[in-house]
Amino acid sequence: MKCQNCSKNAMFAVGPEGRQVPLCLDCYIRFAEVNQRQIESCEREINYLTSQMEALVGLPGIHPRYPERPRFIQTGAVNLNNFNISNSQIGALNTGTIQNVDATVTVLKSGGDTALAVALTELAQAVMSSNDIAAAAKNQILELLNELAQQGVAPKDKRKPSVTRAVLAELGSIIGGIASLVALWEKFKSVLESVLGA
Repeated sequence: MKCQNCSKNAMFAVGPEGRQVPLCLDCYIRFAEVNQRQIESCEREINYLTSQMEALVGLPGIHPRYPERPRFIQTGAVNLNNFNISNSQIGALNTGTIQNVDATVTVLKSGGDTALAVALTELAQAVMSSNDIAAAAKNQILELLNELAQQGVAPKDKRKPSVTRAVLAELGSIIGGIASLVALWEKFKSVLESVLGA
């Protein structure tokens, strides 16, 4: 089944029973973020209305309130669940792709697919940390790793071995020209092939 919002394989069904919409991991993450923002907005509105009621009766501070959610402005390193990106690297990388890979790796770990999660984590972290790779090449490799991650979290009967083989061939072609990554690629290539059924 395809995602309602894009052409990727659906993994989640959202909405009321009988009218559920299929979403892939990327679209589900965006959907969940929007829901979270709406909840935060409702909490602020309830706090405001509570303060107005207390002001009307002249008894401020007697009702409980939702705690204020801290607001962060990212100025330093980006710390995700599975990766660490330094401040000097962040400007050159597509953080949306990294966040997608990070979220997918977390799903793989929780599902017990640790071999694939470790392979994707180590390869992606090595790419992000390398000083020998141009920014465009880094982003290209991360996009390919993201595609492998998407195949990894898809149900086995929904995976596309031909897509996986094409992505692995492209990755091998790019990484083969980067001396600092060749050994790591050789270490994990067979893991990726066997786990993803390529």
